[in-house]
Amino acid sequence: MGKIMRSRLTVTLAVAAAVGLALPGVAGAADGSTQVRTNTACDDGKATAAENVAIRTGTSTGASLVTTALKGQTWGCYFTYVLTGGRYTACGTTNGNGWFYVYNANYSGYSASACWG
Repeated sequence: MGKIMRSRLTVTLAVAAAVGLALPGVAGAADGSTQVRTNTACDDGKATAAENVAIRTGTSTGASLVTTALKGQTWGCYFTYVLTGGRYTACGTTNGNGWFYVYNANYSGYSASACWG
């Protein structure tokens, strides 16, 4: 395969992967994949904690605790979609599995998306 064909194939695959992540309705079964977002808290790159909420090293309640965001605190969000992770019951949600990646000046980590508004 020539250089041009390999280059076009690489670009095509990269675009297909990016489009797959950006399409609404795409849901994944494995931790860290994207899912449909019903919580619009991170639309503007910021979210406010609706309750005191754990910030963790991974998308699971078993992941190590980084810190706790206090109710009313505003944190930045890296993603405009929700990551699928471990199940949780928190902030009025039962059996939730959506997680945001949030950060502030001192900490960053994953947090149950249901706890942000």
